Amino acid sequence: MNMDKRVRKPKYAQTSLYVLLLVLVVVAMSMTRRCSGTQPLPPVEKGASGGDTIDVAVIYGPMSYFVYSDTLGGVNLDMLNAFSRQTDRKLKFWPVVDLHDSFSKLEDGTFDMLASIPADNSVKKRFLTTESVFLDRLVLVQLADSAGNTPVKSALDLAGDSVYIQKDSPAASRLDNLSSEIGEDIIVVPDQKLSEEYLCMKVASGDIRLAVVNEKIAEKMKLKYPRLSYDNPVSFTQFQVWILPKGDTLLLHDVNFWLKDFIKSQQYRSIIDKYSSSGE
Repeated sequence: MNMDKRVRKPKYAQTSLYVLLLVLVVVAMSMTRRCSGTQPLPPVEKGASGGDTIDVAVIYGPMSYFVYSDTLGGVNLDMLNAFSRQTDRKLKFWPVVDLHDSFSKLEDGTFDMLASIPADNSVKKRFLTTESVFLDRLVLVQLADSAGNTPVKSALDLAGDSVYIQKDSPAASRLDNLSSEIGEDIIVVPDQKLSEEYLCMKVASGDIRLAVVNEKIAEKMKLKYPRLSYDNPVSFTQFQVWILPKGDTLLLHDVNFWLKDFIKSQQYRSIIDKYSSSGE
C-alpha cells in the first residue's frame, strides 16, 4: 500500500503540472488575442465574415496600412475608418501582402473590397473601381552610389534588364508597353510573396538590382534607406482606387457617394498631409 501511494504521487504532480501549463497557454492566447488589434500581421483565416460586415483587404505598406510609433495608420486605413464611422458600416480589416492571392480572394467572395491599387485597364477588366482615393505613379527603384549616380538613367534604358514587381501589379502592363516603345524586351520578374516595401528593401540591400513600385512607397522607404533612388518614373500619375468584385454595384455606389464628399473635406487633406514624405 505504501508503495502504491509512492507510485501514484508523481502522477498527481504530473497532472497538476499539465493543468498549470494548460492554464498558462490559455492565458497567453487570451493576451495575444487582446493585442492582435495592434499587430499588422495577416491572420490565418481571412474574410467571408457574412452579415453586414464588409471584409476589406488592405495592402500592407507605408502609405496604406503600417505601424507608426506603435500605432496602426496609413492613408487607406484612416480613410476606411472614417468611412466606417460616418456611414455606420462595419468593416473588418485583413492586412495583405500577396497581391495575386488577394485578387483571387476578392473574386471568390472571401474579401468584399481591396485598398488600394492603381486604376489601370488590367484592373478595370477584372474588378469594379471606386472614385480616386489619392494620386500616385509607378517609379523605378534602384541603388545609387555614394556620389548619387545610378546605373539606369532613364526608364528607356531598361532594354534587356530584369525588373522585379509584385505579381499581378499593374506595373506588368506598363513595362510591357514600355518594351514596345523602346523596341526591346524588358525582363519582368513577378514576385508573389514580396510587398512593394520589401522589394525596396531588397534593392537597398543589393539582393536585386531594379524594381518598380508606387512612388509614395518609394518616398517612405528612402527615409530608411537614403541610397534608394526613385527619380525615374515608369508611368504618368495614376489614380489609386479601392476595388470591388464585379457585380457588387450597391457597395460601389455607397462607397463612391461617400468618397465624393470626403475628398473635398479638410479631414481628407489632413490624412494625405499626415503621410506625405515629410510626415511620419
